[in-house]
Amino acid sequence: MTVSRESKSFLPVMRKEWIHIQRDRRLLVIIIFGPVLLLTLFGYALRFQPQNIPMSVFDEDRSYLSMVVKDKLIDESCFILNETDALAQIGDSLLKGKATVGLHIPKDFSAKIFDGKAGQLTLYVDGTMPAIAIASQLGASILSTEEFSKKFIFEDIEAAPTTYAPQPVTIHKKILFNPDLRDQNFFIPGIIGILIMQVTLVVTSMALVREREYRTFEQLIVTPVKGISLILGKIAPYAIISSVDFFIITVMGHLIFEVPVLGNKFLLLLLAVLYIIGFLSFGMFLSTLAQTQTQAVFYGVYVIIPSILLSGFVFPIEAMPRVLQPISALIPLTYFLTIARGVMLKDAGMGILFKDFLALLAFSIIFISVSTIRLKKTVD
Repeated sequence: MTVSRESKSFLPVMRKEWIHIQRDRRLLVIIIFGPVLLLTLFGYALRFQPQNIPMSVFDEDRSYLSMVVKDKLIDESCFILNETDALAQIGDSLLKGKATVGLHIPKDFSAKIFDGKAGQLTLYVDGTMPAIAIASQLGASILSTEEFSKKFIFEDIEAAPTTYAPQPVTIHKKILFNPDLRDQNFFIPGIIGILIMQVTLVVTSMALVREREYRTFEQLIVTPVKGISLILGKIAPYAIISSVDFFIITVMGHLIFEVPVLGNKFLLLLLAVLYIIGFLSFGMFLSTLAQTQTQAVFYGVYVIIPSILLSGFVFPIEAMPRVLQPISALIPLTYFLTIARGVMLKDAGMGILFKDFLALLAFSIIFISVSTIRLKKTVD
């Protein structure tokens, strides 16, 4: 009797809720196809075995043996080799993020080997990404294996026997920017960017939706304020709050987790404010798309998760499938990670980070403009 009564009351509530779901078809599409999209991204982007690691090579020896070394790195390891003309270019490419590892082959490399001594290679590793730094060292270690050493032993029956060193090739490693390979130095700058992204997206993606649900949107649109002034007025308070938030968590990361800030602190704050404005404007754009706060929350989720996966926060962009790499260029977090790690760990200046600055500036201008266009001064 009680079960029958409960079922009679349960079914109408269920039917009513189902009708609400059917009416909000946009949310239904997000719920169904969102996980499919994220699964696809996870499946392609999550690579624990790094591939396509960019390596800058300065070959002063220009000999057959140095060619053997480079061929081995290309054929059997995870590197993409880019030849340079000077040793300084290796450091420059590591500083700018164009390479993760550098290799110097000295001009006396082959001469030492034929002299019965060990030819020493110098490996320069960018330590800002410890997992990739370790993988790079392991990848380069194939040059010092016993099997590979046999390629450097030549016997000429017409010449006197040559005595070779037991290990013809040795590797001297130099880890730059994060010598101790501290995980905190790698993760904290990225976590700061993710936290700021989350805060800015959540507060602004629901800004206009909240006005609609509280029925104050009509009052807002009849004011003589222009669209761009309305957008800027909406995001300005959150920009101030988020900037204070950025300052607090950056100081905490420095004091509690001992993450260094080697570069210009004012430059870091200036570029962080630009990053904040960019995501606030993007949040406003999402707010013009969403009809309910639930939709706005889902929009934010489906922006945050791909940003974490494809920005280089955990996995290097070079290790991702080539089809996904252009998407990384559309994600502001990608540029903020370069900025934060560059300023904090590498003492990078505006000259090196200028492209990232332009990318964030363009992102902010585009979405402030798009949000203004979409914000029509009429009631939907």
